[in-house]
Amino acid sequence: MENNKVWLVILFAVVVYLIMGIYADFGSLLSAIEKFNWIFIPLMLILVLIAYIVRFLKWSLFLRSAGVHLKLKDNLFVFFSGMGMIITPAKVGEIWKGWLIRDINGESLSKTVPVVITDRVTDVIGLVILSLLGILYYKEGIYILTALLLIFAVFFIAIRSEKISGIVISILEKRAGKYSKDIKTMHATFLQLMHPKNIVGLSFLSAFAWFFECLALYFVIIGFGQSLSVLLSTFVFSFASLVGAISMIPGGLGIAEATISGILQYFGLTSVDSVGVAIIIRFGTLWFGAILGFGVHFIFKKRIMGK
Repeated sequence: MENNKVWLVILFAVVVYLIMGIYADFGSLLSAIEKFNWIFIPLMLILVLIAYIVRFLKWSLFLRSAGVHLKLKDNLFVFFSGMGMIITPAKVGEIWKGWLIRDINGESLSKTVPVVITDRVTDVIGLVILSLLGILYYKEGIYILTALLLIFAVFFIAIRSEKISGIVISILEKRAGKYSKDIKTMHATFLQLMHPKNIVGLSFLSAFAWFFECLALYFVIIGFGQSLSVLLSTFVFSFASLVGAISMIPGGLGIAEATISGILQYFGLTSVDSVGVAIIIRFGTLWFGAILGFGVHFIFKKRIMGK
């Protein structure tokens, strides 16, 4: 991401958090944060790191399915560098990982970009799985979950159907020119990656990874002296993450925070505590990942890529 775009995202984040502070009343919000039990911050970050490790395992399994092979240190560099793109709309900036792999070992983008896309698809499915656990408590969310499942079903059928994919490929080939062969390679890679066993197994692995971030929310709520069951905490975080992703706003900024705060108030937390929870959990699950990603990239770039 270009430096000027990063600063625009940061500026937008400052505006979002200022609005949240005004809504909750700055004085009351600062008092609530001062009373927050800060021992839960390292616990939150540990849980988020565990989630990243599980997600790295899923990413590695997808690479193997696509026949892409990287040394462990190179793979870790690519994966965590991609975390810097967490602040792009729906994390689409993670496609950058395909270019990083190409620069490291020359692997074709037609094989690596489908890996990134399928990895993101299973992230969304994992969040849907977790969101379904609490949908009985918040029935309004069923429409969003149903729409996402339908979109995935259409995508899955289009990839797996010879007739539909043949039509799509022929249309894309006419527009792709010299890259027409890459279209067929991408489709072949998608077919490998989106085998039903692959999608089901790795979607549940994704749900397992996301659960640790949901658990982080559970402990942050406790840190404010409030309580919410693990089940409801899982629903709140996973559903808010989905809403933030489909909003296509960089990092879901403002949308995810407002959803977390709003649903927590729906379940009984005060506006002050709910905003405090939203700010802290988003620091751990959004900004921590972005800082980690940029840090890994700039520290290890020369060592891994010689640039």
